[in-house]
Amino acid sequence: MPVNQSDYIKDVVFAFKKLPGIGERSARRLAFYILSQNESVAYHFANTIKDAKQNIKLCKHCFNLSGEELCPICKNSSRNSKLLCVVENPEIIYVFEKSGNFNGFYHVLHGLINPLEGITPSDIKIKELVGRVEGGGFEEIILALNPNSNGEATMVYIQKILSSYDVHITALARGIPVGSDLEYIDKDTLSEAINYRKNFG
Repeated sequence: MPVNQSDYIKDVVFAFKKLPGIGERSARRLAFYILSQNESVAYHFANTIKDAKQNIKLCKHCFNLSGEELCPICKNSSRNSKLLCVVENPEIIYVFEKSGNFNGFYHVLHGLINPLEGITPSDIKIKELVGRVEGGGFEEIILALNPNSNGEATMVYIQKILSSYDVHITALARGIPVGSDLEYIDKDTLSEAINYRKNFG
């Protein structure tokens, strides 16, 4: 028997369900938690997201999320300027930085090639990657993409378009299970994958 609920509650539940990994039950729990708090808690939650959305932009170099034109990583002159790590989304940068085992720079693609969903190379930041390789002085490009069909297709494409440049292309070691998601890999496994990366292609 369906439970009668306010349309406002249903809207909040629906909004939470749009978040990755959040199902009906979790969305309902989050919605009722927020709505049961006093106004200051709920408004702070909403305003924090609103402020971040209005002020966060893409770093003009690596396309990481940043409050300024350049993210803190790109502004850090002590990092290894010869290494460039290519990742799918900004969250993966957080995972790598937490591992504490990589001191180069990053390039965020903001997606993977996915023919079934109509995502082509022109829809993600591959052209910008080529531009950075042309003028960045990088010696090694590390392809740190998820080991699934879309990740593999994207890595093959990148390897092909960068093959004419004098740059070493590597991929993470396959200690990471096929089909897994880098966001959920523990830092020790990720560190091993970085340390024992191998030639790609």
